[in-house]
Amino acid sequence: MARQSIRLVLILATIGLIGVGFVQWFWLERAFNIKAIQFNQTVKIALTNTAQRLLDYNKNKTKLIDPVNQLADDYFVVRVDDIIDANLLEILLKEEIQKAHPLIDYEYGIYDCANEKMVYGNYITKGGNSQTFQRTDLPKWENHIYYFGVRFPSRDSTLVSQMGIWLFSSGVLVFVIIFMIIAMIMILKQKRLSEIQKDFINNMTHEFKTPLSSILASVETIRTTMEADQTLSVRTGRYLSIIHTEGKRLQNQVEAVLKMANLETTKLKKENIDLTDLIQKAVDAVEASVQTSNGTIEFDLPEEPVFVYVDSLHFSNVIANLIDNALKYNQGSPQIKVSLKKVKSNLAELSISDNGIGISKDQLEKIFDKFYRVPTGNLHNVKGFGLGLYYVKSVVKAHRGKITASSEPNSGTTLTIVLPISTKN
Repeated sequence: MARQSIRLVLILATIGLIGVGFVQWFWLERAFNIKAIQFNQTVKIALTNTAQRLLDYNKNKTKLIDPVNQLADDYFVVRVDDIIDANLLEILLKEEIQKAHPLIDYEYGIYDCANEKMVYGNYITKGGNSQTFQRTDLPKWENHIYYFGVRFPSRDSTLVSQMGIWLFSSGVLVFVIIFMIIAMIMILKQKRLSEIQKDFINNMTHEFKTPLSSILASVETIRTTMEADQTLSVRTGRYLSIIHTEGKRLQNQVEAVLKMANLETTKLKKENIDLTDLIQKAVDAVEASVQTSNGTIEFDLPEEPVFVYVDSLHFSNVIANLIDNALKYNQGSPQIKVSLKKVKSNLAELSISDNGIGISKDQLEKIFDKFYRVPTGNLHNVKGFGLGLYYVKSVVKAHRGKITASSEPNSGTTLTIVLPISTKN
């Protein structure tokens, strides 16, 4: 994936995580506010009932209208308009608040008009017990004489404890966000290491090409000169052949790595091409290798052109790689068949078959994996990095095609490529 694509994915992922976090925070805050509104309503009902019962106890037939005023999130004052009995108030508060919120602590105080200050009552725990040592100063409510105040110091923690599912979902979201951040950091790190590795391989292979070409040219010059001077002995000729063969093999491996690197780093140059013509040219390029192996190639190509939209260079390499594999994995005289036909009306099917050593079923599904090489038993002359078929599959996939393989041990192998036919001729 290109650096700009990685950057775009990370930016979108970051925006997405921030957006999801903001939405979760919004709903969490909204849920808390709803809980707070419900809490305030139930508390006001409980305190209104308490005040009305105080009046009823005093045989005051006044009906209180909206006697409760909320001065703070956790502090309520209640107008009674009559004398307040402290002991009775505590009993009534315990009864009414126990009905509304049985699991909350609260403290209450009564306004003393003689001293013009709040005279503290008690601190009531959720178990209904009074604890005078937790008293605090409660603020006054101006312009009223007969009233009492109630504070709920544990209001926020109580509301939060009632939001179990919201807290759980928030915890899961935080975990996911942390996981995604770690994943993005690892992706960036792996991407950087991959680029370093790719640059190293590219530089290394390019540095290898020049000395290898010089070695091969020097070997040919030495052989030609010695043959002209008639000083080339059998032993020297054999050593020169070994140097040339191994140098050529190493050069081919370097070219394979370069082709793979170029496919991953450069954009394909696709053009409308007759696939039959491309096949013929690719086969012509490897004809010398086929003759050297005492092999034959049989063609089954349609008479009319089959146009496909491909990169001619990379797709020629695909055909050459498949034929080269058919030559290498063969203990006798290679017999290769190249066939091309139209499937339905919009697909072209290219098949390359051979009579080689074949591949077992357990190995067949792995042959397109990067760096994977099928064990060849006693056939030790097959060398490579395991990049050939991975390269082939990568090229086919880049052209919106599909490649499959069928084989049986000692019965040859057939590789089939399906490509979309171009609509432009």
